[in-house]
Amino acid sequence: MNQWQLALRVFAAPADTNLDGDIFGGWLLAQADIAAASIAVARAQGRVATVAIQAFQFQAPIRVGDLVDLYARIDGTGKTSMTIDVSAWARRASKPGATREVATGKLVFVALGDDGRTRRLPAWVEPTESA
Repeated sequence: MNQWQLALRVFAAPADTNLDGDIFGGWLLAQADIAAASIAVARAQGRVATVAIQAFQFQAPIRVGDLVDLYARIDGTGKTSMTIDVSAWARRASKPGATREVATGKLVFVALGDDGRTRRLPAWVEPTESA
């Protein structure tokens, strides 16, 4: 799971803008959290919670109508926690062949038990492909 994976694909919509018509940075950060969580849940084999955003850099604006692809990978794991790297890329509707990286981030998650308390990550077994 330390390879980049497409974790989320979403269109930027008018509802995601501020009064000036620009996409909110907070909207993109929320999408990055969802994308990273999808990788964290798979690794934890269950419930997780975001406990930190170690870094998040905005590199280029996103416009209404852009298709945003968020890729994620596990950067490292501890006994109960995982650090997930996220990379967001936008494709302009008017130029579908042109993509650009618009943001990168590093988020930390912990595995949670049914009681809502942290729990140890299960041993990782590399998935095998079936025919």
